[in-house]
Amino acid sequence: MRPTETLIPSLFASFGLTAKLDEHRLIAAWPRIVGPQIAAHAAPQEVRGKTLWVVVDSSTWLHQLTLLKPLLLAKLGPHVGKAVVRDVRFVIGEVSAPADTGAAPPLSAAPLTPEDEAAVDQAVSALPDADLRESLARLLRRAAAKPRRGR
Repeated sequence: MRPTETLIPSLFASFGLTAKLDEHRLIAAWPRIVGPQIAAHAAPQEVRGKTLWVVVDSSTWLHQLTLLKPLLLAKLGPHVGKAVVRDVRFVIGEVSAPADTGAAPPLSAAPLTPEDEAAVDQAVSALPDADLRESLARLLRRAAAKPRRGR
């Protein structure tokens, strides 16, 4: 039997989910990485081709963050690694207020059964990294809530 801390990463890698998990961790950690002032005016949307796309609420913030791009890239690197994000692009749009906890919004799917919740909790309990544990739990809950073929 393999320990959970080695099984989970290999499971993610085998399904090609490692990059998506890194992307999710980056987006969830954004307010802690950039601070509350920037997070109030800029929100990451997605990672496409190793480029992080960030929506900003005004041309002033777009200009300011463009000037701060090297600093932002340096701050992002330790959280997800340079292999995940090598560039940042800014676009003007509507920025929703950041969550106080930096966590993703709750899922809108139907609630899981107590057995499914227990299975998710057991699957993530051995992970030492809190961000990874929360991200994986959300992913597993989302996967368990999706309808499967043949049901």
